[in-house]
Amino acid sequence: MTGPDHSTLVVAATVGTAHRAVDFEALAPELRPAAPITDAATALLDAAALTALARRTEPAAPPRPATAVTAHPSAGPGPIPDPRPVVPDVVRQVLSRVQDQPEILLEALSLIDRAGLRLPPVLLPGLLEDPRPAVVAATRSVGGQLGRLLMIKNPRWAPPADPDPADRTPWQEGTVAERAGWLQALRRQDPAAAREVLAAGFDRDGAAARADLLAVLADRLSPADQDFLLAAAGDRSRVVVARAIELLTRLPDSPLRRDMRRLAARHLQIGRRFLRPTVTVTAPVAAEFAPWPVPEGEPWTAVLGRIDPADWPAVFGGDLLALIADGAPELQPLTPGFREAALTFRHPDLARVLVYRQLSAATAKAPPTVDPPMWSVLTPADATDLLDRLLADRRARSDQVAAVLGAVPAPWPLPFARRLAAWLAAGGVGAGPAPRALWDRWAAAAARPDCRALAELARTLAGQATGDQASALVTRAGRAANLLTLRAVLHETLCPPGGHQ
Repeated sequence: MTGPDHSTLVVAATVGTAHRAVDFEALAPELRPAAPITDAATALLDAAALTALARRTEPAAPPRPATAVTAHPSAGPGPIPDPRPVVPDVVRQVLSRVQDQPEILLEALSLIDRAGLRLPPVLLPGLLEDPRPAVVAATRSVGGQLGRLLMIKNPRWAPPADPDPADRTPWQEGTVAERAGWLQALRRQDPAAAREVLAAGFDRDGAAARADLLAVLADRLSPADQDFLLAAAGDRSRVVVARAIELLTRLPDSPLRRDMRRLAARHLQIGRRFLRPTVTVTAPVAAEFAPWPVPEGEPWTAVLGRIDPADWPAVFGGDLLALIADGAPELQPLTPGFREAALTFRHPDLARVLVYRQLSAATAKAPPTVDPPMWSVLTPADATDLLDRLLADRRARSDQVAAVLGAVPAPWPLPFARRLAAWLAAGGVGAGPAPRALWDRWAAAAARPDCRALAELARTLAGQATGDQASALVTRAGRAANLLTLRAVLHETLCPPGGHQ
């Protein structure tokens, strides 16, 4: 049995028979719909179903000439012109093998876009129907002219229309989410105008709506927003006040930041005794926070969370970070505030000190503590060093390692990936291989130029497998090696040396 060109049937089915007519007589007899054909669309679906069945049950056969699908007279001659070439067939094959790997699939779609290529038509409908919004969004960029036509004919595949800042209807009549979307569009176009619109009707909204709309000012935040934020900091709702203070904290010279620096300096002093640094800490009292609201939780946590660690030497007159690293006992109660500062201001040196202290605090009865948000702030070099320390502790659990790997931004440096590989092979339950999900994460997060070397490392680990756990290691490491090889193929095909990066 000779089969037709399946992709041409898919194109006709997706764009509609009004744009692509089907010559059913050109199909193999066993693939033709039952006569008489009164509905071309229904007949096309029948033909596609018969073709799919034939592809599943018969050996592959050479494709028939692409004459079974011809241009409909109303659609103009020839296929839809497109300035973007279709991806090489090897890329199509890779895409078909990474559908269950969202990180790699998104990476592939991004590389295709950067290379100025487009997806083959046969893949478009499935990817536009993908339940993962990020995959659908990435597909829209590489669908080409056919993708745009499909999105016109199937609005559910099209991206939501951007709000028009000139049309205030969404602001006046929309839901809170629609109003926030419109305000964001105006903020991107004219930050001052967006702030003025928000201020004009701010008191008329409920507390939750005011807080959500106030968050829009985070985009293109500047000192020009300060006066409005200071007014919002006196709002009757604590949730609105919290949002205003969060934004004021992001303004380096806001009155809030200045007041918190002065308050901290009164209650934490660094001195010297016998040539050794000393630290004295006292507790702030509620009245000292005026005109700002008194924190609901630990006062020091609120104070330190609003002071950039880069300002500490000027505020405290000494090296507070070194005292934290040395484990000054007077500073131990302030650890939550130091953590808040590290996360708020994304300070890698402070994060390194705090993570190191967490890992060092492990005892025979207390396993190491893992704080994933803190790991997300680390530099690649610090993340590698601290990962080595974590994995060297035999009490580190797979779920803790998984939390770290989910937090450390990709791509990972080669030393990080190599250190992790050694643990993956024998760091799981009973000194067996780690769970498959961690191998998959390793394969997806490694830097693309390192994929070939790491694939070879995975194969070496699989080749060294022995004992009861050998089968699991071979399977998981082999799967990771295949994923790494697929990523290498993508990189070498779409980003060749000397080509567009």
